[in-house]
Amino acid sequence: MKKRFYSILTVLLCTVFANAQNLECQSQDESKQIWWNYYNNRGTWICDGSGKAERYYVATYIPYGFIGGEGTTIDGLSFYFRPAEMSDIQYWVSTALPEFGGEADLETVEFPIDEFKEGFNEMKFKESHIIPKNGLYVGCSFTTSPSDEGYYKYPINCRKSDFQYSQGFCYCTSSNTSWTTRQYDLYMLILSGGKLNDNSVKVFVDDNINTEKDLNQTIDVTLLNTGTNPVTNVRYVIETDGEQVARGTCNTSIQEFMANSTVSIPLPTDLEAEVHDLTITITEVNKNPNESADNKAEIKMYNMLSTPQFMPLFEEFTATWCGWCVRGIVAMNRAHEQYGDKAAIIAVHDDYAMRTEDYAPIIDKFCSSYPSGIANRKERTSISTNTVVDNIENSLNTITFAEIEADACWATPREIKVDTKTTFQLNMSGNYAIAYILTADGLTGWTQNNSYSGISVTDPDLQYWCEQPSSVKGVVYDHVVVAAWEPLYGVKGSVGSNIKAGEMQTYSFTVDISRNTIIQDKSKLKVITLLLNAETGEYINGAQTTIKAYDPNSIDEVETSTPEIIERYRLDGQRINAPERGINIIRMSDGTVRKVVIK
Repeated sequence: MKKRFYSILTVLLCTVFANAQNLECQSQDESKQIWWNYYNNRGTWICDGSGKAERYYVATYIPYGFIGGEGTTIDGLSFYFRPAEMSDIQYWVSTALPEFGGEADLETVEFPIDEFKEGFNEMKFKESHIIPKNGLYVGCSFTTSPSDEGYYKYPINCRKSDFQYSQGFCYCTSSNTSWTTRQYDLYMLILSGGKLNDNSVKVFVDDNINTEKDLNQTIDVTLLNTGTNPVTNVRYVIETDGEQVARGTCNTSIQEFMANSTVSIPLPTDLEAEVHDLTITITEVNKNPNESADNKAEIKMYNMLSTPQFMPLFEEFTATWCGWCVRGIVAMNRAHEQYGDKAAIIAVHDDYAMRTEDYAPIIDKFCSSYPSGIANRKERTSISTNTVVDNIENSLNTITFAEIEADACWATPREIKVDTKTTFQLNMSGNYAIAYILTADGLTGWTQNNSYSGISVTDPDLQYWCEQPSSVKGVVYDHVVVAAWEPLYGVKGSVGSNIKAGEMQTYSFTVDISRNTIIQDKSKLKVITLLLNAETGEYINGAQTTIKAYDPNSIDEVETSTPEIIERYRLDGQRINAPERGINIIRMSDGTVRKVVIK
């Protein structure tokens, strides 16, 4: 029995080593064939398709040069069929995705229906097709009458890989003739010919890294074996800003083709506190030159004076008309109880009651549904009762390169003064700014729709809502954004452009809230400041603070004007334009609310 190598299909994936089946190969030595496949014990099985009887076209792209050099061929494939009625099965290879119902431009082969079986079906091309510089598409077409059962209604069988560098596949159907892309693994492929690499390692680093100046630290580097030999050791070279600063050797054990392993490589410690271009090159594999063309990883290295504490940010999109949004109330309150002021949580209402137009740019950019949320302005998520807690927990140890402190006080009875101190931990260039957000606790007076009424759940906090009517009065809303100033990209000029490591920048910002109609209790307000990349909106760090009491005796905080009446209401809450006999409720320009008897 001859040995072949097995791997998850896609550009870069993990593999297992296994015995091959006796497939005859066109004019190629079978010992030099490589199976590029996806059926192993890793990843999650995925069912895909339209869920109804129709004709499918399914394809995967095979890039040039990944396995070997010029002359590498695709000889066949294997595809997993679900137990359904299949007919008109074809497999094909093409230089471009054919139109639905069109022909592949290289070869199309009819698969004998009497050889069809549930599970993997092997399909040999009549010719070995050389993979050109632009790559090839390998595909399978079939007509299916799937079962009514959910699992079998979707005839495309694929894998969600546990290795992140995935090529994916695409498909179209008779009811949707446009190709749809999926980032999952699909086929097994038989590749041969050309110069298959022997000692070859492809290099990956997950992301840019943050380091602390003068500390001994390492970087995790992923090595993917793209050669036929097991990898026992590699030699590397490290460059910063184009200059070689270190070299060394790492031992590893990657036995299978297309398997990967992670090694820790020491980083240089004598670099300046600034952003460096870092390049890691694997120069040798098994003491031989690395044959891979992708032998290096290039990233940014943020070498900081110290590591600031990161404040997680979570913004939840909700509304009083949204019956399912009550689980967001549970989620936000649970997060606040657990983390307090260690995290910034903001309830963004999109309704007539508590909506603030200041936050419309955030809603337009990040809100996908109600309830939903955005963590640290990066990860959109649906809302469960534990969503906010989980997101905060996962980001508490996020490394950032700058910190911000905030202090707020009442400059006048209607103006809030916010002082910030921003310190970057490395010399850098860039455009940064501070966004200012005002949130309120204890808001009440509206009716909340409740879709959980009458439902039984296991979460004890959510069960409270199950026992309430479908419309709930007297709900108390916390963490509500009631005002904001440049929440998407920050206030221009709030952070200087001359950024030096360890140098504190200060900024004062005063806002007038006298015309704000959402605020009910000024003692329950909080100021949240967000340090943002002013060009991309990336969230860097944040701070939050309560507002110190107004001091009328302060020399530089004297309010000289008399408060004015800005709104007038009846007891039933209806707004009126002039005084009426009886009790009138008036809202003053200093934010206070009074009851006045008109005779």
